[in-house]
Amino acid sequence: MSKGLKIMLFWTLGCPSIITVLRIITDYFLGRDIDWFSYSAVFLGIAAAGLIFVGPLNYFISKARES
Repeated sequence: MSKGLKIMLFWTLGCPSIITVLRIITDYFLGRDIDWFSYSAVFLGIAAAGLIFVGPLNYFISKARES
């Protein structure tokens, strides 16, 4: 798997998953209601931001450091 694909997959799937799981755990321990619709909206929003902004930006930064 190429380095660019690994970066894009992390920022599109890895980071949103980690943030969503941490939010669920936090809400569970604080005794709040767990609303799956809210978590899916947050996950999809972060995934879209990772796909459009953060992933390509980190890829270009890593390419610039190589050269």
